[in-house]
Amino acid sequence: MKAARTAKTGATTLRRIKCAERGFSLVELMVTLVLIGIGVMAVAALFPLATKNVNDARLLTTALGRAQDKIEELQQGGYSSSLMNPGTYTDSLSSYVRTWAVQDSLPTVGSKRVNVSVSWPARQGRESVNLATYIAR
Repeated sequence: MKAARTAKTGATTLRRIKCAERGFSLVELMVTLVLIGIGVMAVAALFPLATKNVNDARLLTTALGRAQDKIEELQQGGYSSSLMNPGTYTDSLSSYVRTWAVQDSLPTVGSKRVNVSVSWPARQGRESVNLATYIAR
């Protein structure tokens, strides 16, 4: 009977130890919070870069749209329109400056080369995009 009591007492002691080991210690909790904090700070550091890239893409898309609009306007006027007189022209649309040049007889007689450039202010000077097309008779 004595052996049975010892076995029962041993089982009770094991249950108490297991109950005491449940949960997390304060050190484990603090380490976890520090790691989560570092992860959150790393993700938060990416937001300004992402915002800058989205803004740069928006400016580039707008500039390309303005250049394409001018090319379509010149194409609709046709080879003989007054818009297609050789020379360099400039207009301004808010902070965008659009310049286009019409060159006669390039690359062959009976065609005109049109270069359209749109520039806008950037953090370091000005950015620009260029589009070119040929318009034939």
